[in-house]
Amino acid sequence: MVALATSSVVAGFRNEAATPALTVTEPFPASRAAWYVTGALAITNMVSYVERQIPTLMFGPIKHDFRLSDTKVSLLAGFAFVLFYVGFGLFIGRLADRTSRKRIIAIGIALWGFATMSCGVAGSFVQLFLGRVMVGVGEATLGPSAISMLSDYFPTGKLARAVSVYTGAQYLGAGFALVLGGLAIHVVDSLRQPVLPIIGALHPWQTTFLVVGAVGMLVIVPVLFIAEPKRRGLLNASNVVPSRSLPVADTVKFVRQNWKTLGAHFSAFSISSAMGFGTVAWIPTYFIRIHHWAAHDIGYVYGLMLALLGGAGVLAGARFGEWLASRGFQDAYFRAPLIALSLTGIPAALATLMPNAEASLILLVFSTFLSSFPVALIIASLQLIAPNQMRGQVVSLYFFVANIFGVGLGPTLVAMITDYVYHDEMAIGYSLATATVIITPIVALILWLGLSPYRDSLARAAAWAGRGDEGAPLCRA
Repeated sequence: MVALATSSVVAGFRNEAATPALTVTEPFPASRAAWYVTGALAITNMVSYVERQIPTLMFGPIKHDFRLSDTKVSLLAGFAFVLFYVGFGLFIGRLADRTSRKRIIAIGIALWGFATMSCGVAGSFVQLFLGRVMVGVGEATLGPSAISMLSDYFPTGKLARAVSVYTGAQYLGAGFALVLGGLAIHVVDSLRQPVLPIIGALHPWQTTFLVVGAVGMLVIVPVLFIAEPKRRGLLNASNVVPSRSLPVADTVKFVRQNWKTLGAHFSAFSISSAMGFGTVAWIPTYFIRIHHWAAHDIGYVYGLMLALLGGAGVLAGARFGEWLASRGFQDAYFRAPLIALSLTGIPAALATLMPNAEASLILLVFSTFLSSFPVALIIASLQLIAPNQMRGQVVSLYFFVANIFGVGLGPTLVAMITDYVYHDEMAIGYSLATATVIITPIVALILWLGLSPYRDSLARAAAWAGRGDEGAPLCRA
């Protein structure tokens, strides 16, 4: 049966004469080098999320200065960022499968840093919107390139752990965006208003963009010391010479063969990311409006909560997935997110309905920790079923869908419920709870339906890879 599976899978990619890949036998890079790369990429990811999330703490002053509604100001944290992020992400995914991933990331860092600084000199909503669009273009370079690189530095048994460090940094970034943003606003408010030639006097939120963008570009330094790793888990067209690049048609065939798995994966995690990004975007405003907290105070508290609990949840979720896998659950990387996201719904829905800020924060502690469990497994699950030459493209396809639903629609969905359902900006807490109650059962159902297809995809990956140490696990039948 394994022989038949191997023959049919490889033929599906190339032709009936194609044979399975010979696996790479040389050892993986030294552990110290691999974890240096993981650390450098994690810091880069953290900075990217600082620059991605920084507008959320400044919704109030931006809304006031440009006279915007909740829906319009939400576009700066959502649709503006994702507008070109998703399109360029597909192109970058293809590029990451063919050329230097280190170079792609370095160029992206410079681009999104300058774009963030341009937001600091924006004199209108349109200019600020376009600046955010360019931040998205720059950050589109990171995800597919970084994940593809990590899969070549770590064997399957350690990949989820490495990915959890990388992806966990996004919670540090989102948290520090609030902490540093709150600190910057507090400090800038106490200083003399800066004045630039031609542009004139700057508002505190503009100065914050300038500082964050300039400091963030320093992360390019550790990236320059990363060594481009040897590509592993290649799907070959012959038994002798590894195929460095596969036609787009082969990726299309892979997607068709695994459409049930990818459909469940993309839809479930994209919808859940809408809930996550919507929550992160509007929780600070909820505390400012309902509990009358100062912007810098909620920035410190919620920012530290995201950074510490979110990051810890990502690491714990990766280990939980590995533990389930060690217990014989072949679908562990789908099953663990199903369990975690199902448990998250109750505290998340109740958090913004509490009568006081303290009770809301207690429930947010639980929901923040649990909601971050799936983050590393979302990416690692795709790496285990895709050949090396497709990993960047498959990840970029996921980012395409997830960012449209998550980053693009998440903050705006909550804002639209506030503006068009409750018709009252003071109902922001009810809007957050409503979104959670609707989304959680939908995500749980989709993941449950995806368990069996994911096991089938793992079996196909084991057939063409032939070994579990080159990027695809050997699954017990």
